[in-house]
Amino acid sequence: MTTVPPTLERWRLQWQQRPRHERRFIIALIALVVVALLWLWLWLPLTQHLQQLQRELPFSRAQLEQAQRQFSESAGLNRQSFAPTTADVRAAVERTAARFNVAAAIVTLDVQQNTASVTLSALPFDTLVQWLEALQREEHFYVTAATLTPLANTADQRTNGQLRVELVIVRPSS
Repeated sequence: MTTVPPTLERWRLQWQQRPRHERRFIIALIALVVVALLWLWLWLPLTQHLQQLQRELPFSRAQLEQAQRQFSESAGLNRQSFAPTTADVRAAVERTAARFNVAAAIVTLDVQQNTASVTLSALPFDTLVQWLEALQREEHFYVTAATLTPLANTADQRTNGQLRVELVIVRPSS
């Protein structure tokens, strides 16, 4: 048989000795305190948080719509064909070089599958950048190695600002 601690036994006896209406009043008071504490610590914070979420809802919806628009745009971009304009690597390099007047500067053009090694003589830097940008945008080449050497300015040649360029460009396999 278990024994009841003396303090607990004393409280139980005091409780039983109180009149019935006083016990009801104490129980009602305790219930009221419990309800007040539950309201204060549970219900009030939950309703305040709900009101805050309702205030933030239009902003969150706008963010969601923007994210969905951006996702749709990026998904559309991913669905687009990224096929290069010219399938043949040599033809792609020569075609874009002719458009930017780089073809005359090509000293060597060695093609191995999707890789081209190009040596250019006397080419202005801005023309080089424009040509490489077109190669990347239209033909999907990227530069893996580049050596740029400024040409010396001589009296008989106008080479000021000109570069000798050695490039290795690659087109990823599709």
